[in-house]
Amino acid sequence: MYIKELIAQHILDVHEGDNWTESNLKNALADITIDEAITVTAGSINTIASLLHHLTYWNRVMVQRINGIAVTIPESNGFEMNPLQNEEDWQNLKADNIRSAHELAEAVKGFDEALLHDPILPGYSSAYKNLQGSSEHIHYHLGQIVILKNLVRSAKN
Repeated sequence: MYIKELIAQHILDVHEGDNWTESNLKNALADITIDEAITVTAGSINTIASLLHHLTYWNRVMVQRINGIAVTIPESNGFEMNPLQNEEDWQNLKADNIRSAHELAEAVKGFDEALLHDPILPGYSSAYKNLQGSSEHIHYHLGQIVILKNLVRSAKN
């Protein structure tokens, strides 16, 4: 398997399972209610929902970078989102995140492997660092989501 296929698979695994950490977004989010997803804790100004929105946003930013588009990142950095109104909104946010993961994985697989050591865009770090960094970024926020889930649930007791 080539490095770009490995990165693409790792992106899917951290979203849907079967990665070495035995933790993934799909399972971590499966039993979170909308009320838990939008609860602000003392541990973070971000909610579980805003973290998931941020990850979805960044998956799509990376697709654009892979396609040669330099995206201007707003100050909100993909955390700002429309408020979730109901369970359907929460389910749609989770489904959109999985769609964005597959979009990113496909874009990574289509990337020219000969260019992995070149800047992904002029003035940026290497394509490899950006693509591998996407997986690391998702793992980082997955950890935050798990911690917030525990904080939200412990506050209820």
